[in-house]
Amino acid sequence: MTRKDDMVSTTETPLIPRGPRLRAARIPPKAITLIAVIAAWQALAVLNDHWAFYNATLVPSPSGIVIAVITLWQEGTLWTHLSASCLRVLRGMGLAIPMAVIMAYVVASLRWAEIVFDPIIEFVRPVPSLALLPIFIVWFGIGELTKTIFITYSAFFIIFIATLEAIRDVDPVLRRAAGSMGMSARQMAYHVTFKSVLPQIMVSIRLALATSWFVIVGAEFLAANEGLGYLINFSRVWFKIDTMMAAAAMIGLLGLASNYLLLALERRLFAWRER
Repeated sequence: MTRKDDMVSTTETPLIPRGPRLRAARIPPKAITLIAVIAAWQALAVLNDHWAFYNATLVPSPSGIVIAVITLWQEGTLWTHLSASCLRVLRGMGLAIPMAVIMAYVVASLRWAEIVFDPIIEFVRPVPSLALLPIFIVWFGIGELTKTIFITYSAFFIIFIATLEAIRDVDPVLRRAAGSMGMSARQMAYHVTFKSVLPQIMVSIRLALATSWFVIVGAEFLAANEGLGYLINFSRVWFKIDTMMAAAAMIGLLGLASNYLLLALERRLFAWRER
């Protein structure tokens, strides 16, 4: 190797590891969009401080919302409300997912189950879950059971319908191939049906989880002494708009975080899928 080649390799070597570091440090474009919206909102609030073209009490600035969150944290109430809402959503989803998947498999597999359960489900499904909340309160009281059943009910139909249609759309060639290989009914249910519909189940779970964050607010409005929905309603009574928006922002962040966590899980489980 010539002296010139030595100089080139020596000067280029330190540049090799910098590429991955720079790529890892890049901010995702979707995060940039969110940051830009918040920055524009804050800039509008600063301009409003000088010209007062809207009521700042009714529309707090992002910095005011952050201050409200910090105040809740210092008072020790933020974690209480946050954990209460999260636990209720997790309990409701934990019941809704297995119930909906099992029921969808039974209805898709057995003709009598389709005849018995399908019309009942299709009759109840269009009824808004919030319309049934007062009935649930009368039946089950205002305890944790009511909120768990309410979230389970709201999430069940989303997962059930998506799973049922996915099972019905499984390629029959796969079933015949599995049968020719000597698979039992149990093996076929897991290795063919379940694995085929799992991507659609994951999508329906994301949709149901978003719905759960929506309906938990209504449940905590009427039948709770803690939770982010309760905090919004309590702040409304005392006209604390910044605290109301802080609680709403926390729900938005929880929904955003849970959605991206499930998306990351999907990428890991279904790495074979094309983007």
